[in-house]
Amino acid sequence: MKIELTVNEAVRLLNANKALEAHSILEQILRGEPNNVQAHQVFVKFAFKAKDFQLAEKHLKALRKINPYSELYINHLVELYGHQNRWFDVASIYINLAQYQSGNPTILFNCAYYMKLAGKFDEALEYYNKVLKIGINNQYEVCLNIATIYSEHLSKPDKAINILTNAISLYPEQDSLLYNLANVYEQLGNKEKAISTFQAAFDKNPSNYDALARQADMYTIKNKDNNLITKMKDVFHSVEISSSKKVNICYALGKTHDDCGEYSLAFDFYQKANNLDQQTLPQYSQKNHEVYVNKIINTFNKSWFETLKQSVNKAGSNAVYQAPIFICGMFRSGSTLCEQILAGHSQISIGGEQEFFHRSIVNNWTEYPSNVNEYLTSNKVQLLNEYLKEINQFRTNGSQLTDKRPDNFLYLGVIKTLMPQAKIIWTQRTMLDNCLSIFFMRLGASMSYATKLENTIHFYQQQERLMNHWKILFPNDIYEFNYDELIEQPESNIKKLLAFIDLPWEKSCLEFHKVENQVKTASVWQVRQPLYKKSSGRWENYQQSLKSLALI
Repeated sequence: MKIELTVNEAVRLLNANKALEAHSILEQILRGEPNNVQAHQVFVKFAFKAKDFQLAEKHLKALRKINPYSELYINHLVELYGHQNRWFDVASIYINLAQYQSGNPTILFNCAYYMKLAGKFDEALEYYNKVLKIGINNQYEVCLNIATIYSEHLSKPDKAINILTNAISLYPEQDSLLYNLANVYEQLGNKEKAISTFQAAFDKNPSNYDALARQADMYTIKNKDNNLITKMKDVFHSVEISSSKKVNICYALGKTHDDCGEYSLAFDFYQKANNLDQQTLPQYSQKNHEVYVNKIINTFNKSWFETLKQSVNKAGSNAVYQAPIFICGMFRSGSTLCEQILAGHSQISIGGEQEFFHRSIVNNWTEYPSNVNEYLTSNKVQLLNEYLKEINQFRTNGSQLTDKRPDNFLYLGVIKTLMPQAKIIWTQRTMLDNCLSIFFMRLGASMSYATKLENTIHFYQQQERLMNHWKILFPNDIYEFNYDELIEQPESNIKKLLAFIDLPWEKSCLEFHKVENQVKTASVWQVRQPLYKKSSGRWENYQQSLKSLALI
């Protein structure tokens, strides 16, 4: 009874904003009775309210030792780790539970799901296959997730196609299987199968408006009376369809009216699409992003790399690996085209858009670039080994390998710390062309700047500022590959690009559009064509709209 009253006294003090006194009482209780559930629970409640995640984790772990199978404690810990993007820690909770409940398909599904988020793709496949053997409700979702891993993360589209095709025969009513199969066909450049499969998905479920919208990406529409435009406008004007389901339809209507040369109408639809998209995305803060870029510049400065060089010289280097060629810059700046050109060379393997550094830093280093020295001191070797293991599976031929992730420019300090010899290709494009191209695409929560042109221009300028910092530090390791210069003089610019990475000229690089490979970006159809000039100076079609926003 005495302890109960003392815990109540701690609660009273917390409610009176006397946290230090309350903590002192609770800690005193736990010293005498380490398994006092009520004291731990009060600590957890206070820690969540104060957003003290370290304190919350400490006491939730203590509660789980007392009651390992409590759904309440498990759910709180999952919520805590999820808020911090600590997906491997979430997966570990379910893996621990699976040891005692190996026949529970929901637990096994969660093991797989969070292993995938943690970037442990082989382990995720292992658990998904266990789920398939046991069986689970909505089993087609397991097939979808397995196919996504093979297609998006392991670059094995043929396996994805086989899994989806088999799943469609088992679950013919599921339009999502058809939709994802169409995605894979699109990535492989199989336009006929992509169109017919997107159409099949929409026919199966006329409420799958994304399947309708995606058809607009497949080809250029020259007639504004095209049946596809009519169908999409019917969806757009319907009062029975929620605005959230019209976002991709609006982007697609913007694209089709651009095809028809109706630029004012196209811009209106793009504006509507972005306005709708903003409603569900985090707000972009220009001030916060500038602070973030400043921290990166101030952390990874000349002194940082001079100290690193001295320590390597003193200790000696045992590096026996070859660093990939990193292709980065703004999204929609020509990075996919650059990589596709290199794909035409006999000495280059294509890694594609790798998420390793973005995923690793977002999931495990929430305060990046703060405490960078401490983090890399304890994780440098492991981080490098994990990266090389993940990227080298794409090394199939030749001496060189690419890693194309545009926003890796944010992480070049980490990349050059791990791999000082790494070379970087910085893809560039005229600012207004680049920013409009981004504005015309739906890019997701991690790129919330994309829904407002003024924010996209700001992000573009900050990208330039940071890349110029890297150029000062590594003048011989960064090559500027300009899209507009490329289309004017393709051969001479490609020769310079190849010289930068110490490779001889091969004419096949000019025929990049004939390369049969998987392309997983929005430029999938552009790189299936020879070089063309219509995207250079495209902003001029939208001068009136840009003037109305006071952007020119």
